[in-house]
Amino acid sequence: MSRSVQRALAILSLYSREKQEWGITEISQEIQLPKSTVHGLVKTLENENFLYQGENGKYRLGVKVFELGMAYSGNVRLTTAAEPVVRQLVERYKQTVHVAIYAGRMAILVVSTRAGGTGVMSPRVGAGIPAYCTGVGKVLLAWQSPQVVEEFLENEPLMPITRNTITDIDQFKHELATIRQQGFAVDRGEALIETGCVAAPIFGADGEIVAAISISGPIDEVVNSNNFEACRADVIHAAQTVSAVLGYRERPESGYW
Repeated sequence: MSRSVQRALAILSLYSREKQEWGITEISQEIQLPKSTVHGLVKTLENENFLYQGENGKYRLGVKVFELGMAYSGNVRLTTAAEPVVRQLVERYKQTVHVAIYAGRMAILVVSTRAGGTGVMSPRVGAGIPAYCTGVGKVLLAWQSPQVVEEFLENEPLMPITRNTITDIDQFKHELATIRQQGFAVDRGEALIETGCVAAPIFGADGEIVAAISISGPIDEVVNSNNFEACRADVIHAAQTVSAVLGYRERPESGYW
C-alpha cells in the first residue's frame, strides 16, 4: 500500500459517531503530519467526494463514504425495518419505492425497489440524488436545522432540471415550511418531467429525522390521479410504521403527523 493511500485512510479513520467533523489543524496534530500535507490529502478526498467542507471550514464524511457503506447495507437497521413496508407499497401500487438518508448535501438511497413495467428510472442503492428537486430530498431538508438548510442553499444552486424545478430560494424555503407543516412532500415532475413522487419522513428514537420514504411513478398515476390521497396516506403510514420500529414515539407537541 502506498504511503499516500495509508495517510488518506488514516484521515478517514479519524471520523466517528462522537466526532463527525475535523479541521486541517486538528487532523495534522492527530496524525502528526504537516498541515500542507494534510491539506493536499484532504483536498484529494474532497475532490473524490469522500469528504466535504462545511460552512465552519471543517470537513465531514462525503457521499462516497455513504455509497460504500450502503454497498454493505444488509445489516443496517433502517433497511431491515423498512423492508416489509417497502414490499407492501410496491405490491399495492406497482411503482418504485425509495428510502433515502441525507448526507453530503444529497439524498442517498438506502432502498430502491422497482415494480416491473413502470418505466420509471430507479437509481441503484447507494446512489446520490439531488435533494432540492426530489420528494425524499425535500422531506430530508424540511426537517434539517435552519443552519443546515442555509449551508445547503449556499453551496447547491437550485438548477432548473425541468420546467417544474423550484429555482427561487424564497419559494423553496416556503416549500420546505409547507412540507414540514403538512408532514409530506410532493414532487410534481421537478427532477424528471414525467415522474411524480410522494414522500414522508422517518424518525428515530431521539425524535430526529433519519430517512424519508417515497413512492415514485408516472406523474399521472401517482400525483395527478384519483390514487393520490390513498398514496399519500399509505406513504405516511409506512413512514410511521418504520419510525415506530426504530423507537420513535409520536409527541403531540412535535407536529410530526
